[in-house]
Amino acid sequence: MQAGDDRDDADGRQTVAAQPKPKKRIRRDPETTRKLILDTTEKVMVEEGYAAVSSRRVAQELELNAATVHYYYPTTDDLFIALHKRMTDRQLEELERVLSSEHPLEAFWRYQSTGIQTALGVEFLALSSHRKAIRDKLAGSTGKARDTQARLLEKATGWFSAAPDDLTPTALTTILVAVGRLLSNEERVGITKGHDEVRGFVDWALTRLVEPAKRD
Repeated sequence: MQAGDDRDDADGRQTVAAQPKPKKRIRRDPETTRKLILDTTEKVMVEEGYAAVSSRRVAQELELNAATVHYYYPTTDDLFIALHKRMTDRQLEELERVLSSEHPLEAFWRYQSTGIQTALGVEFLALSSHRKAIRDKLAGSTGKARDTQARLLEKATGWFSAAPDDLTPTALTTILVAVGRLLSNEERVGITKGHDEVRGFVDWALTRLVEPAKRD
């Protein structure tokens, strides 16, 4: 008699131990499964860092077999690349909405400096410096996204007559993204020294660009 199968009760009668019910397998369509895998990867990456991400870890979080994750994303690098693409696509979609504002340049600055997707973006920067196999792909997709950001910003504003010759749409986009990311990253860990002054200066500089254009 195998342990855990049959047992004798107090009267010597044999009883059958209750067996745990097997978990009911949930069937999902492929797109839903892909989304859940990416959602979980993003959650682990933001909360614990990119180094905590693996196909096995994602499978455990979703109570899936690791083979299921491998079916959709054969390697962890494939998982990272897919998540990075989703992040940049999502940001560009959101940016189009932001730039439809009555004050697109100011709205763009607010968007870049309020922490949206900042934590995930930082993890991808760290990942790129340690995973040479995907560095070029991430850099390439980020470069394309930056070009699109600059093009959308130029289209939304009509550009500015007061802008110096060296201040191209790409240059301004890069400045606002870099400064906004720095402020957001520091604020996430409680560093705020000088932030109000920087925000005030950027607001002043953007006003100098916008007001002459309005007068024209």
